Amino acid sequence: MMTRLLVALLICAGLAGCGDTPQPFKGTKKVTSDIATLDVPSAVGIAVVPVDGLPNPLNSQLTSAVARALEPLDIPAEALPVNQGLGFTLEGRIVDKTTQGGTVTADIVWILKDRKGRETGLYMQAIAVSEQQWQLGSLAAAAQTGKDTAAAIAGIIDGDTQRAAGGIGAKTTAAAKPAEAQRPIRVSVKPMEGAPGDGRESLQLATLETLLANGVQRDDVSPDVVLMGHVDTKPSVNGQDFMTIAWRAITQDGQELGEVKLTNNIPKGALDGRWGPVAFTIAEAGLPQLLEMLAVAPRF
Repeated sequence: MMTRLLVALLICAGLAGCGDTPQPFKGTKKVTSDIATLDVPSAVGIAVVPVDGLPNPLNSQLTSAVARALEPLDIPAEALPVNQGLGFTLEGRIVDKTTQGGTVTADIVWILKDRKGRETGLYMQAIAVSEQQWQLGSLAAAAQTGKDTAAAIAGIIDGDTQRAAGGIGAKTTAAAKPAEAQRPIRVSVKPMEGAPGDGRESLQLATLETLLANGVQRDDVSPDVVLMGHVDTKPSVNGQDFMTIAWRAITQDGQELGEVKLTNNIPKGALDGRWGPVAFTIAEAGLPQLLEMLAVAPRF
């Protein structure tokens, strides 16, 4: 569903002393009182969809196990029949299946896609289960396989190709990108303080996922840059709220690179609940300026 969020969206980016004069954001859509998009389930995290060629109940057991194993790795995930609005989709298919001596061996090709359907990573996983487990399922086998899958997918998301290829049964990974003159910037995105509703976490994760889809790497341990977010809401006129959304970029050595700021009038209370796809609309609005700011950041 197309979101209708931004009217007079203004953006300011650059060095810390860039001034207060924002630039109009072109192509935005008119805000209306119709905020049905807020009823859409949260638009962040990974939808783990069924594996093509894997029979149930093992199929549903495995996708549920993968989703559960991603949660402790700080990656929200849910096993779903189809992706209905989450940020990433993890889909798999069975290849090279053989049965011999009562054992089924196969490869699962896992493909991670962003919310626009672009492939962002691939992981091939070898599995071996008994014929009975293949046909009737096995929670234990699904849990172990799901744990290995989650570790590899987390490695792809974090840009750690060694970790992505390190799971039991890993054969190959396409997470690595062609070598560049300068390695990708490593960024930690902090919660959006002051945001109403679930915006503190949903806008944080939407920002992170949007950056990941554009070549930025996540690093919450030793990042080159920390993005600090803040949302400020003040009463406006005609039942509107004036919202300011800002990201500040601070380097590992404490240097402030600058600020990206979005401002807009929205219907009063429109974002007091779930932000849903609106979080991605906002993150994508700020993306060009965020990338421009991060491009000049030093690597540590």
